[in-house]
Amino acid sequence: MKKVFFLLIATLLLQGCASVPLKDGSDPVEKTLYRRIPSKPEGDRRVIKLFFASSRLIQERNGRLSFHPEIGGGLTLGRLNCRINPSVKIGKVIPSALKKKGVVNIQDIEKLNDDAFIQDISRAVQDSPHRSLLVLVHGFKDDFEMTATKLAYFTYLLDANTPVLIFDWPGDQSVTPWGYRKAVKLAADSGPYLGEALARIIREVKPQKLWIESASLGCQVVCSAFEWMCRHPDLADPQTEINHTLMSAPDVSRDEFNDTFKNEILALTDKLTVYVSSNDHALLMARILGGEKKFGRQGVSVAKQDQFEEAKELLYLKSLVPDKLSIVDVTSINHASYHHGYDLEAPEFYDDFYMRLFDVSAHKNRRLYIVDADGNTDYWVMRSDR
Repeated sequence: MKKVFFLLIATLLLQGCASVPLKDGSDPVEKTLYRRIPSKPEGDRRVIKLFFASSRLIQERNGRLSFHPEIGGGLTLGRLNCRINPSVKIGKVIPSALKKKGVVNIQDIEKLNDDAFIQDISRAVQDSPHRSLLVLVHGFKDDFEMTATKLAYFTYLLDANTPVLIFDWPGDQSVTPWGYRKAVKLAADSGPYLGEALARIIREVKPQKLWIESASLGCQVVCSAFEWMCRHPDLADPQTEINHTLMSAPDVSRDEFNDTFKNEILALTDKLTVYVSSNDHALLMARILGGEKKFGRQGVSVAKQDQFEEAKELLYLKSLVPDKLSIVDVTSINHASYHHGYDLEAPEFYDDFYMRLFDVSAHKNRRLYIVDADGNTDYWVMRSDR
């Protein structure tokens, strides 16, 4: 009886297995969209490779690189490895804690000459399924190692199979009013360095997909870089060089952003997505220190006329190029530290960011809800299902 029962169960299991479709690799989505980020096993950890370009002063002594909180004399290029605990989860991000607990460790930081860097990053781009490159630009406060730790964390949890270039600038100034003001100036001064790095990538590496993501004061670096790039005829021509530019909590004055948007951003990027929030405490403090309203701290509520009036300029920009500019209000999912670091701490942000890299329509993201705020201008509000 037991033998008959065993044979019956085995037959049912085999029938079940036979009914499961086998992956033969012919599905184009399987071939491209959902491939995981390349990594190498090292014990119970995973190691990912990142590239970096930096505007800061970097000195080499006894085979070790020393990163200083000031502008250097030229662009520094290199690569590094990041050792990550594969069980890491999206949550509150304190880079020093990630390092101390051994969740994320930066190792093998290596400076490369121009030719070696271009060759290495070109190989990585060609080996990627989309022939792509993602450029990440950080904000105020962290030094090189903490920045690399934070952005390696983001890269690993985003889990998109693309090479990643970290653009590093000396944002590690004192957390004081004068330290912040110095960082603002250094962000603007670092723009030409980022512009130079992007120009070399566009001209020599020639990725089929080039994406840029910046956060907080890093958005000022990107705006300044675009201003620099538009002075070069081959970059300022009608053909856009960048597929998608994404900005989260941009610490950029609204007036400056409006001018840059009209004159430079649309000349260089095919699409622009801006994430804004009405409860960003860090940008409120930045507004107080700088005396200017920040582009990343605003939101629309059709039920509150004062908020609607606050965002009229934003909606006007959107109406100029509705197919190029997307505005996403993340206020309702913004529970991050100081309501500012949602680009690292909110799962909903990762979901939306991933879909935008691969040109998935916003209408297919069920976390986004549309608000018809001003005639035919779409205004997206991100909500959580938690």
